Amino acid sequence: MYGVYLVDDDIRSESGLADGVLWVENGFEIIGNSSNAQTAIAEIFEKKPDVVICGMMMPVWDGIELFRRLKKGGATAEFILLSVHAEFKASREFFLLDGFDYIHKPFDSSRAAAVLERLSSKLAAKQMEAQAVRFIPTQSESFDKLIAYVMLNYAKKIRLADLSKRFGISSTYICSLFLKHYNSTFTLFISNLRMSEAKRLITQTGTPLKEVSVLCGYPSYHHFCRVFKAHFGKPPSKYRAI
Repeated sequence: MYGVYLVDDDIRSESGLADGVLWVENGFEIIGNSSNAQTAIAEIFEKKPDVVICGMMMPVWDGIELFRRLKKGGATAEFILLSVHAEFKASREFFLLDGFDYIHKPFDSSRAAAVLERLSSKLAAKQMEAQAVRFIPTQSESFDKLIAYVMLNYAKKIRLADLSKRFGISSTYICSLFLKHYNSTFTLFISNLRMSEAKRLITQTGTPLKEVSVLCGYPSYHHFCRVFKAHFGKPPSKYRAI
């Protein structure tokens, strides 16, 4: 549900404006209301509604002044103005403040429902965009941890599904990140790590070749030999003799 804050000096007389059914049917709920824009502003900043609906003509501050002050204070809510037709003609500044739309008085529930339907779509799009912005650094940090984990555990049997569950990244996205950052598939990345370590053990230590095979994640020595030869052009025994 998206939160709505109503500001109007005559809410009760506007038949249907405070009717919870209209809001709920369109994915909204009223989380606060006030008859005075000047006293409402503090509560709006506190409750952080998704939408502020305000009357055009009110005591002390009119709707435009309230929207101006909310924007200046950093409010990110969408604004809807309640006004009679004559009032709205003089409210061009409303759209300069990125106002979403207006609803004419007397209140028309069908018109309001149409406005709320469009507003719901816009809020959903904003929500998805915000999630995407938060997703990028979060996923980047998770991928860094994933790579560190793989570097330490490449000799074990590592499955994409297990990594996805452990680090909260989908298997498809993991594959796309390997391609983006390493120009490699996940399987090839693991294979390259294993072959690099196998080469080091073969050329710099006296570790028996069958033990090298196991240490590098290949329980089958014959499979290890096939992979090694495909990677370096020579079987492990001949590579050690170089």
